[in-house]
Amino acid sequence: MRNPFEYGRELSANEIVDREDEVAAVCNAVRDGRKLFLIGPRRYGKTSILKTAQDELAATDAVVLRFDAESFPSLDLLVAGIIAESARQLKTGMERAGEQIAKFFARLRPQLDFSINDGTWTVKLGVDPADEANQIRMLVDALDGVETLACAQPPDRAVGIVIDEFQRVVELGGVSAEAQIRAAVQRHKRTGYVFAGSKTKIMSAMTNDASRPFYRLGDVRFIGAVPRQDFQVFLYRKFLESGFKIPNRQAVDDLLDLAEEVPYNVQMLASSCWQALREQTGRKAPELTTEIVFQAVERLVRQYDPFYTQSWIALTAIQQKTLLAVVATGGVNLQSIKVARWARTGPSSIRKSLDALMARNVLREEEYQRGKVRLRFEDPFFAQWIRLFTASAPIL
Repeated sequence: MRNPFEYGRELSANEIVDREDEVAAVCNAVRDGRKLFLIGPRRYGKTSILKTAQDELAATDAVVLRFDAESFPSLDLLVAGIIAESARQLKTGMERAGEQIAKFFARLRPQLDFSINDGTWTVKLGVDPADEANQIRMLVDALDGVETLACAQPPDRAVGIVIDEFQRVVELGGVSAEAQIRAAVQRHKRTGYVFAGSKTKIMSAMTNDASRPFYRLGDVRFIGAVPRQDFQVFLYRKFLESGFKIPNRQAVDDLLDLAEEVPYNVQMLASSCWQALREQTGRKAPELTTEIVFQAVERLVRQYDPFYTQSWIALTAIQQKTLLAVVATGGVNLQSIKVARWARTGPSSIRKSLDALMARNVLREEEYQRGKVRLRFEDPFFAQWIRLFTASAPIL
């Protein structure tokens, strides 16, 4: 049997759980030439949503240029990637494609080379990316070039640009990046844009602050946790289809609780449980129990112990105490006098520590009730490691 619980790669349409609305929103933005901001924490399946939408659009002969901004050390390399991907997706011969790209992106004076071996284009820009401001102008010119390309396509052929981890573009381009990008894309009618990001605080401020250029530029959709009932049904079905039994629902509830319903971690823990059941021998069908689930999460935590240990020792003493407090309190009321006294510091020091931990992508904010926010671990299994392997004292 093949393990049905996948993680660590982009999932396809039949593998992701309950993301039909998000996929549809991405597809509609591209088809209609609109702008969409897709915001969700890491490990929530954002990249798989984008991949599934891209596959659905490609089936209709749409041109979808998808990039992860964090994979480009500088904006000029992202610009070169946009031009190369535009050349790759043109349905014309090599010479004709080169001519068209040189025409569409004339301001950037691109020099293109085609590799016959792997069918890819490489691009060298003819302008000097001397500073941040010039790199933003190059990016704007590239987006304008794609719009020109889109206008040259048949009327029923959609063209879209999808940029994942979009906040990185603004970080690389400086404070003027938002205004210049908005000035360009708000003029574009044929190109649809999807700007996705996992730094929810930054992306939310970018789109919800009336003083920021991206305010009301397009639709905003937040990716939340998969509804618990849908995940329960998914887990039950996959374990039962594998020939395993689930005597009661508590084991599935424990699995979701330990993974904090984060899709990546749920799949990871379910995969570990599945492997443990498969390794059982005997004539009786293996059963998923609470004991199996807790053994599986401890096995995962021990497996990643070197990574978690390095992460832990890289923190200051107050940051370590702050994480212990997050574990003990469930991430709420962290600036209370009780927590500050336990940590032997002041509420302001706890606040600075929380800000530093969020900046390092250890913690993130999450709205759990209307108007109320709690702190969650980006990796829920790091919290489990802290519970198992650190000397934590209760906050009385």
